[in-house]
Amino acid sequence: MPNGVTRLLRKLFGLDQWRPVVARPDRRTALSLQYRLFKELITSNDEILELIAEVEQKLQGDGLFGMTYVRSRCVNAATHAYRMIQNINKLSSRRYQELYGAFNGIQARLERLIDRAPPPIGAPSVYPLSEVDLSLAERVGTKSANLGELRNRAKLPVPDGFAISTGAFLALVQAGQLRDEIRAREMGVELQDQQSLAAASASIREAILRAPLPAGLETSILGAYRELEERLGSAPRVSLRSSAVGEDTQTSFAGQYVSVLNVAEGQLLGAYREVLAGLYTPQAIYYRAVNGILEEDVPMGAACVAMVDALASGVAASADPSRPDSGTLVINGSWGLGVGTVGGCVSPDFWEVEKGAEPRILSLRLGTKEIRVDPLPQGGVGPSPVEPALRERPCLAEEQVLELARLVMAAEKHYGAALELEWALDRLGRFQLLQCRPLRLGANQGGSLRREAPEEVDGHPLLLTGAGASGGCRWGPVVLASSPEEPGFFPEGGVLVARHSSPEFVKILDRAAAVVTDVGGVTGHMASLAREFGVPAVLDTQKATALLRPGQVVTVDADHGAVYEGRVDSLLTDLSPRGIRRTIRGTPIYQVLQEAARLIVPLHLTDPRSPDFQPSSCRSFHDIARFIHEKAFEEMFRVSDQVADGEARAVRLEARLPFEVYLIDLGGGLAPSAEGGAVRAEEITSEPMRALLAGMTNPELRWWEPRAISVAGFVSVAAEALFSPHNDLGQRRLGDRSYAIVADAYCNFSSRIGYHFAAVDAYCSDSLHRNYVSFRFKGGAADEERRARRCAFIAEVLSRLDFQVERQGDLVNGRLRKFGKEILMDRLDQVGRLIIATRQLDMRMGPGTSVDWHASAFLSGNYLFDPAIRPEGAGREG
Repeated sequence: MPNGVTRLLRKLFGLDQWRPVVARPDRRTALSLQYRLFKELITSNDEILELIAEVEQKLQGDGLFGMTYVRSRCVNAATHAYRMIQNINKLSSRRYQELYGAFNGIQARLERLIDRAPPPIGAPSVYPLSEVDLSLAERVGTKSANLGELRNRAKLPVPDGFAISTGAFLALVQAGQLRDEIRAREMGVELQDQQSLAAASASIREAILRAPLPAGLETSILGAYRELEERLGSAPRVSLRSSAVGEDTQTSFAGQYVSVLNVAEGQLLGAYREVLAGLYTPQAIYYRAVNGILEEDVPMGAACVAMVDALASGVAASADPSRPDSGTLVINGSWGLGVGTVGGCVSPDFWEVEKGAEPRILSLRLGTKEIRVDPLPQGGVGPSPVEPALRERPCLAEEQVLELARLVMAAEKHYGAALELEWALDRLGRFQLLQCRPLRLGANQGGSLRREAPEEVDGHPLLLTGAGASGGCRWGPVVLASSPEEPGFFPEGGVLVARHSSPEFVKILDRAAAVVTDVGGVTGHMASLAREFGVPAVLDTQKATALLRPGQVVTVDADHGAVYEGRVDSLLTDLSPRGIRRTIRGTPIYQVLQEAARLIVPLHLTDPRSPDFQPSSCRSFHDIARFIHEKAFEEMFRVSDQVADGEARAVRLEARLPFEVYLIDLGGGLAPSAEGGAVRAEEITSEPMRALLAGMTNPELRWWEPRAISVAGFVSVAAEALFSPHNDLGQRRLGDRSYAIVADAYCNFSSRIGYHFAAVDAYCSDSLHRNYVSFRFKGGAADEERRARRCAFIAEVLSRLDFQVERQGDLVNGRLRKFGKEILMDRLDQVGRLIIATRQLDMRMGPGTSVDWHASAFLSGNYLFDPAIRPEGAGREG
């Protein structure tokens, strides 16, 4: 039977495409087909390079990840490597069939590392909570396992109940023959199309809701309920909570699944089906997709616990998410059940408590607490207004806050890590813990931060203040949304402004620059998701939806809980991302990633002229991608020789550049007068290529003149060449060929200039929504520190040119989208200058070199980086 990676690849490409496919284009469509295949191939190559950089960053030991992360990165790498193999064979008439064998060998070794059998269906379907702890997480799901751990190992107060296994869910799917139907529905989903997502979700959930329970499961669930009734002395109302494998871990799934509260015995089986169907809510499907999580890895269990008749409820975090090193914990709470607090529809009370043997309340901020949620007599829960007098009172007395703080610290001590815990206070004054998960600290959280926001920054007035729930500083246009269903198409880089902080907004978090809400707390589901996605969030502002206008540009400074008018560059520059301080190095999961990385990351095929540069030498997915990337350009040249007269052909560019450039015209990229084996710059009609070339040939660059290079920089290059096993220095020389594929509105330029790789992909037209420029830069000859400093310089320049920039180590990705044609042409000119100006810059940028000064120098036209020329508004280089 096919295992995990194989199943996904067959799902992506189809069973008939699992074997090599021969492409038979006719002569009229040959080049357009080849171009499409080539473009797909280059896209997959970029994805693999990005994945490699990300895995290398994880292997530095910063941040936390689970097996889901390892598995998803292996699947992604295999998917893109396989797509590249398919496309290069279609491009070349099956010239590289050996690559399938190399792929299968690497894939088989990866599968042995990452595949595990699902929980056995024959195992017990129901476990009393008294028998559950973290060792059963695979069988009962993480939420049930954590509740059992708190109750049985940490000896903390948790309601009595039982866990329904993940194997019971797998048995239901198998008995109802639902797997094929679920996969068919998921295959048709367009993730960015909310109607498509909602339709697929509804269909799958309906199939689960009508599926019969397997023989014996109904009896086991009702039997466990009656045993609970005997222990409690009366028939209890219960809550059925989702408990999927991987839930409440570093991928929290906060608020993505379904819990059913206040359930009577007669409603129990229907509520259980609702929880199972919750695996396929629109937001859960989307969350798994954007996190690269296979549905097979997260089977659903359920935690069934006695309902707490709650006087007050909320969430506590054993560290302040905005200041994790402050030695404090925070508590949110409101009247009634905690649904309103965690769901973001209540403005809760907030306490900050100093941790220690004798905890001490440092501050209290009263929430408005306008509504409460309580159990209904017929089952379920409902909202009602809070009496005015109670709105003015904290929902916990001081001694209760301190008692809860001690419980939170005890849980943190038991787990040895920061936690978020849902809590409830019953009407007898007893606390119960209802949920436990790791406290997610986003990439922007770090040491102690200033708490006060200035009234004005560089002339930009302060518009709003609130609770900083996920740190960082970003800017963008305001996008108002009154409900999670409303955004539909949410623009990349928009600032989400909403009344409530609903976790259903997860469907747009990967596109949002920041989040601002009227209501919500720093320990709610939305706050956790914002930290998980690395999106700055300012919650509980009370009036954001009334004050901010659609399209209004604002800067969200979540480190200070502030929203400013316009783009405040000084904040965006000064408030750099703060890394997570924990490390996962040395854990079993880290070791699995380390082993998997050996089959993905290393590059052994460094020299295309070597006799070993062939498919049989590929020992990693990086090798496969490198080999195919090199051969793809050769195939495009071969195609240009095969098409009929009058169609595009391969030509050499005559221009004063430090490397040779060859062009392939897809149509409209070169003038009809361009004949023979060479073409001049003025014969290029591809507008983006003309702009890029204008930048690279700018006479002020004077690249042919000697550059000032420090002795230390030169020595670092020599040392890297001699001693780095991962570098291909000496295999690639300055002046090797560079390639450009051009059309009237398109260009794809790829070059190894010296010892680094640069690529530009651009489309410039009169259609604003189709326009983009992507720029990628990686590598260098100097040591890691100097390469990283040069990449920081490139990232700073791109950022000042309006690119959205991501940087990991010596890899920089910049993207500019949906700007007018003239702006994109100007930016391509600047990128062309940047490509040439950065030659050997890594050798120059030693310790003490100012990235900011170099960026200012470049943008002011000082392309030789002469320290005697001081850029306007910049300090001296040094």
